[in-house]
Amino acid sequence: MGALWTPRANRDLVRRHAGARARTMSETPATALGTSEGSTGGPYAGRVVRWLAIHDPGGIDTTRALQLAVAFVIVITLGYSTSRAFGLGLDVPFPLMAGAGALVLVTFTPAASRRTEARTMGRIFALAMAFLLVLIAVGPGEGHGNEMVQKLLLVPLSFLALVLRRSGMDGQRLGLSLIVVATVGTILAPTRAQAVYFLVAFCQGAAVMVALRLSPWRPSAVQAFVNSAHDVEEMLAAYLRDMSEAVRAGRPFPADLGPEVGAARARVWNALANASAEDPGARMDFEHLRAKIYRLRVAVLLLASCIPATGRGGPDWRAPFANAADHIARRLEVLDRVDDKAEERFERAIETLRAAAFDTSLDPAARFALLRAVTAFERLSLVVTGIAAQEIAPFPPPHAEEDQPPAPAPVPLLIRGPDGRRTFSAPLKVACQGLVATAITTSLDLAFHLEHAYWATMTVMFVLGNSVGETFMRVRYRTVGTLIGVALGMGIFLVLDAHLWLLAALCVFAQMIGIVTQKDRYDVASAATGFSVILGLHLIAGLGPEGMLARIYETVIGAGIALVVSYAVLPVYLTDQFRPEVRALLKRCRDSFASWWPRTQGERISMAPLAREVRQLDLRVPQLGAEQVFGHSAGDVVNIASTLDVLMTYLALLEDVTQRLALAAPQDEVVALAETARSRTLNAFAQALGEASADQGAAAAPAVEAAVPMVLALADDPQVEQALPLVADYLAYSEAVQRPLAELRIMLSDQAPWNRAAALAAGRAAPQAASP
Repeated sequence: MGALWTPRANRDLVRRHAGARARTMSETPATALGTSEGSTGGPYAGRVVRWLAIHDPGGIDTTRALQLAVAFVIVITLGYSTSRAFGLGLDVPFPLMAGAGALVLVTFTPAASRRTEARTMGRIFALAMAFLLVLIAVGPGEGHGNEMVQKLLLVPLSFLALVLRRSGMDGQRLGLSLIVVATVGTILAPTRAQAVYFLVAFCQGAAVMVALRLSPWRPSAVQAFVNSAHDVEEMLAAYLRDMSEAVRAGRPFPADLGPEVGAARARVWNALANASAEDPGARMDFEHLRAKIYRLRVAVLLLASCIPATGRGGPDWRAPFANAADHIARRLEVLDRVDDKAEERFERAIETLRAAAFDTSLDPAARFALLRAVTAFERLSLVVTGIAAQEIAPFPPPHAEEDQPPAPAPVPLLIRGPDGRRTFSAPLKVACQGLVATAITTSLDLAFHLEHAYWATMTVMFVLGNSVGETFMRVRYRTVGTLIGVALGMGIFLVLDAHLWLLAALCVFAQMIGIVTQKDRYDVASAATGFSVILGLHLIAGLGPEGMLARIYETVIGAGIALVVSYAVLPVYLTDQFRPEVRALLKRCRDSFASWWPRTQGERISMAPLAREVRQLDLRVPQLGAEQVFGHSAGDVVNIASTLDVLMTYLALLEDVTQRLALAAPQDEVVALAETARSRTLNAFAQALGEASADQGAAAAPAVEAAVPMVLALADDPQVEQALPLVADYLAYSEAVQRPLAELRIMLSDQAPWNRAAALAAGRAAPQAASP
């Protein structure tokens, strides 16, 4: 696939950012992103726009929602015209099935490349066609016996849909699409002839949606990702400008980037997911740029912590510090322009800072801060150079089709347990849960003659997650969301019952909200779905208040049965896997750290893949926390995940400084100091993993303290003087790693309930060495 981001397009974006600089400097970062309340018509509209900017960068899902609305208008018009033209007598059901075809394809086909989307929609269409052929054979409208067969058919179909989850999220979406089509078929209960017409209607709706989704009028997720990266760069440039002004004026400057940069970071993550789906072969290129942006953010934050707290006495370090910060800000503002004279001024400012760091008139704390500031500026310069090189070149670079990552292998239905015997895998356990739950809802239908029992069955399928914790979260969101959506639907129905076209427009709008929010706000998506179904059934079948209320108790029945079955029948707990996963992750972190300078053995192992795994762990935190309600605790999973994130940050910084120290070829005394610090860190890893006692780390800190004076005694040596700032950084980050590792040692060894005080006390008591 060819490059989608060219140097010319990049320069155009840079000029656009540079033109907005005057406004940006006087506005908050949120305003620069177009999310201020004043520009969006009010505080609530501003919150919606801000949420969309973070969770739907580039409007990828918003475009899908708009295409769904257009498809509804087209298929309703076509479906009604087809029914009238051929005298089918299906003026309402025919457009309904056509709309179901469009809805299923867009809902369960995530935004990706056209080729990937076409393949996914093809699988969904084939599965739906297979069911509709079965519907033709059954013909539930032919008699009571046929209707009974249709109801009983939902039970094995639910099992099949859940078994498909063994293929990952693609399989899960495929299974849900099958259940939605089966539910619509149950609602319509067609005769065999009508089922044939419905098959044609489904093809009609699917064809319209395929034509819209594969059209060229759609935003580029790759461009949205690069735009998100530029927004972060712009915010950090403004932050550096503020830092420069504060240093020149002698004002204290907080080492806090603010919530806007944190929101922009989340936006980059979401944009990365969309870009990787659109161009899977360039996923590693996207990840490398994201990693550089993350390191830029961390480097800027660390620079703010390197401002000495001194008065006006001693050498003038403020002017060179501010000049260097301004230089980095200018480079971020115009990445494709290199000013040789500005680079020379930057080098002179760094040399002045380096000289000030060795001025004995400054107190040791200020000298140490300036040493770290020198390395912080050098690190920033390297990171910005790397970002510029990647963005100015065609991005992503061209790659062959064989670069596409292979699809994940399906999970086997049977796996070997710890005792060596074969046992059910997690997807098969969940499928069995679905079989039991749908059998119960169907039995309730047959026993009590529920009017719309299919709603309870469909609820089971939507809330039954891949673990007890996920099911609990989905039950809570689905129940509350449906309650709110039905209540709103009933209110709108009572007020606007005479305005059918307005009710239809609100129904479509609710479906659009569901499309946009289904990934990150399941509660809102559930409310939108409940609202649209209530109004839709009223428009189609004249559903009244009694039937609307039935949606609530049927949802509660289905959700309650799903939760009980998930807990009682072959339960799957993520928390049982959590601690082993974290320990395995820590072991890989240790192996990565051990592969770096000063004692490299084999190939150096990067931290980038491990950072992605921590990100995935963060996304599972709500489900893990929910399982504690059922007596399965993995400690405070939120704090474990956040502590892992802190650990990854410091290890990434250590990785950077070790590479630079290795290139500097330091003297033996510096290598010996780094060896003692390395040994201290490896010992902390061993303690966190339970492979060493806390007493074994007591001798590590004195060994580092003993090695520091030997290096400082050689400070007059030019080679050592050049390496000292890097050594200071190495010791600082090596020392910072001790605290999260000490806290993880307590968190991973402690049983429920988690003891927060003990973990924090362990972090404070982590062995520390004096800094040079």
